[in-house]
Amino acid sequence: MRRRPHSLLTLCLCPVAAVWACDAVNEPEAGGPGVVIETSYGEIEGAPVDDGRGPAGDVLAFRGIPYAAPPVGDLRWRPPQPPASWDGVRPALESGAPCWQRISPDTSIWSRGELDRSEDCLYLDLWTAVADDAGPRPVMVWFHGGSHEVGHGSSLIFDGAALARKGVVVVSINYRLGSFGFLAHRALTAESEHGSSGNYGLLDKIAALEWVRDNAPAFGGDPERVTIFGQSAGSMSVCSLVASPLAAGLFHRAIGQSAGCFTPLETLEQAEERGVLLAEELVAAEDADPAEIAAAMRASPAEDVLAGAGSSGWSAGAKTVVDGWYLPDQPSAIYARGEHNRVPMMVGFMGDESRALFAPGPVLERPALRRQLEEQYGEAAAGLLAAYAAEAEQAPAAVPSLIFSDTIFGWGSRTWVRHAASAGGDAWLYYIPHAPPVFRLYLPDRPDLGGEGGPRHMGAYHSGDLAYVFGNTDLVGINWEDWDHEIAELLSSYWTNFAKTGDPNGEGLPEWPRYEPETDQALVVGDTAGVESGVLKEKLDALDRALAD
Repeated sequence: MRRRPHSLLTLCLCPVAAVWACDAVNEPEAGGPGVVIETSYGEIEGAPVDDGRGPAGDVLAFRGIPYAAPPVGDLRWRPPQPPASWDGVRPALESGAPCWQRISPDTSIWSRGELDRSEDCLYLDLWTAVADDAGPRPVMVWFHGGSHEVGHGSSLIFDGAALARKGVVVVSINYRLGSFGFLAHRALTAESEHGSSGNYGLLDKIAALEWVRDNAPAFGGDPERVTIFGQSAGSMSVCSLVASPLAAGLFHRAIGQSAGCFTPLETLEQAEERGVLLAEELVAAEDADPAEIAAAMRASPAEDVLAGAGSSGWSAGAKTVVDGWYLPDQPSAIYARGEHNRVPMMVGFMGDESRALFAPGPVLERPALRRQLEEQYGEAAAGLLAAYAAEAEQAPAAVPSLIFSDTIFGWGSRTWVRHAASAGGDAWLYYIPHAPPVFRLYLPDRPDLGGEGGPRHMGAYHSGDLAYVFGNTDLVGINWEDWDHEIAELLSSYWTNFAKTGDPNGEGLPEWPRYEPETDQALVVGDTAGVESGVLKEKLDALDRALAD
């Protein structure tokens, strides 16, 4: 692989060897000519970044790079295939289309407005600094969140230029979502050489990591220092990739933001049964030959697949499947046996994950809350009621969603680092109770939820860490204060240090100790940044007992 000058390029560029560097580099002009890189599939042209946050052209951006073939036609609901090679120079100046998904309403804090969706969506964006003599840089590969149902890797909040300026190569990908990325069905299993179906959106991530392995050096990246990081469903993906034998060797560090993968996942048989719900919306004769069913489903318009997933009830189920191939067992069992990919891990969660994420449940009085928890958790309900006594006193209806939230985010994060530590690995835990100042949420008049209606701040809400981690508080959002920008500098430095060395600590940063179950220490970022022991300990210990096998 090599990097060569475009016929219009004014930069001095030279072929790539082990180090991506030249004897001399001229500063590109803002908005000036592009940069051509030779990848394993053909040449692409990117462009200098001129975002006003650094010297013009100090970072190069390459957008809309295909890392897999379009998963359309006969490739719908199949593992990703390599992209076709091309002749000439392919422009890499615009991001690829978001994958098919429902459009979030404008009233949602996660809305990205109207999206030009497409099944031809397996593209990535990449940011890298202009060549220097520093040697190959670590690569950070980002997986966006969105419940494996919505989102895309090209949202402005994921802009990688600020991280690239800290000495890493940043890659952000699109991957198949919803029923396009996670449908399991016996007809699809029957045609698979692995006896598997579902998890296509996770296999997309493996294909992207294979592209990074093969192409990182052309962009100044080090394929031996690849960090995967993601938030929410992206963090669940990181967790399952660490557990998957298919991902072995493709990454060397892992960061999980707000979600693990330790609650039980559907088995292949269960997922196939749920797949029938969608198939019946698309295929007239569900008892037809499996090959005919698969062909008929693939012939269905994307609009019908999306609509059918919602109307049939398919979307109400889980996405990741214990399929016997990508995941040979429940992730919790793989981690407990120490059979996961042994890499350093950095994991954590926000202080108010549930506040905007889950709709309020029905009005509950304390006796009804107790009965509900006893039905769900049996004898462990008493411990949960004791741990959540303050919340149950103020707003009983909010307690079930708080318990569910703490299970997915808090308990999932602590369980993750405890598995890593038990296996002799390095892990770091963080907790962010600091509330970004950006959004407010309107609630109806619900005294049982602790308020009298009207707008309220959402606290340290789910995804409130994204602008900080990417160092983009000067690029997105409103009403940021000085401390917010300091947090962005702090977290983006921890994240890039971890990518470089496998340890987040560095000069000028508060010391962040490795996680040890005995001390239960975590980095806590609130009004200040420091280390605390026993974050949410009573609640997470009660959940340990409630969720014990």
